[in-house]
Amino acid sequence: MEYSTTGSPLRYTSMIDPNKELFDSSAPPPASAPPPAPQSASGSDYDNAREREIEGGSGDTLHLSVTDPKQIGEGRNAHTFYRIDVRQGQYSTDPIASVRRRYSDFQWLFQRLHAEKPGAIVPIIPHTQAVQISKRMSEELIEERRVYLEGFLRKVQVHPELEGAASLAAFFSPDAEVFEAAKKANPGNGADDTTGLEDTTPTEKAKESVKHFFVKVGIKAKVARGDKLVETSDGSRMEEVEQYLNTLDHHVKALSKATLYLVNVSKDTSTTMHELGQSLFGLQQTYGPASDAADDDDDADTSEQNLPTLKTISNVFASLSAINKVKHDDNHSKVGAPIHELEWSIKAARLAVKRRKTLQ
Repeated sequence: MEYSTTGSPLRYTSMIDPNKELFDSSAPPPASAPPPAPQSASGSDYDNAREREIEGGSGDTLHLSVTDPKQIGEGRNAHTFYRIDVRQGQYSTDPIASVRRRYSDFQWLFQRLHAEKPGAIVPIIPHTQAVQISKRMSEELIEERRVYLEGFLRKVQVHPELEGAASLAAFFSPDAEVFEAAKKANPGNGADDTTGLEDTTPTEKAKESVKHFFVKVGIKAKVARGDKLVETSDGSRMEEVEQYLNTLDHHVKALSKATLYLVNVSKDTSTTMHELGQSLFGLQQTYGPASDAADDDDDADTSEQNLPTLKTISNVFASLSAINKVKHDDNHSKVGAPIHELEWSIKAARLAVKRRKTLQ
């Protein structure tokens, strides 16, 4: 069933007319986007230059890479250190600097960048919650985090507003004492500090309501005393930006949910095919010898000999599983990954606006 932008169901159609509008044109249009920031270069030139900087394609650009994860400790004290190499260009073999940092160190940097550069859009570090030790130390999760952390550092590297942050100098310092002193002077809470951007619990909503109540009471008291309220020049503009980002986030989440469901269909199919293939192969290992003896019997029915064996069927399922796995990887790289990047960009912008408002 198809739905209009207002949520009302459209009538069923046997064929889709490409010249006919599928959605209700009478629905109110979404809020207009804020005007883009002026750029010194053209859009395409700017995007190409930024892409080259992130990838480190230029020989004069410092290339950051996160590699060689090492697990330290055992049990609940186990953690992973990642090696960060800084090279003069992408294809340089010898790094000019190397440090090792934990995942929590990257989170500390994220928090400090927000504190030192309030209002700047700091790239998000995608976070996968892993409670069980076996999952937290799994190669799959460690590799996923490595990719995310490398992308985070490369985006921070080319961010003009984050340049010169004291936390960056401490983070990349090869002197362990310098970095530990910086963390001791400005300890973090070990989280990604995105509280308030996700769906809040009833308790958190109650706290926010109490906070807003006291703010309103304070404003009314000022007005009663005849005091003038002080409002920043861009206060109303920030409200418009925040409202726009909240609306955009709502629509993108709905789009992401539907899109990623379609992307993961081939992944689920691949997993199911693989399990079926394994089950059939196990049956063949159990009953295969008897079947082979029957096939070698000259008196065996010819029609039965022409039937595919369990091993053949299991190989077919294995091939189908591999085909669907390749399909999922291709769809994820072309659709799933860009959708995730869009979600994280909106989340980073909302967090920047939130930081900006707290300082007004």
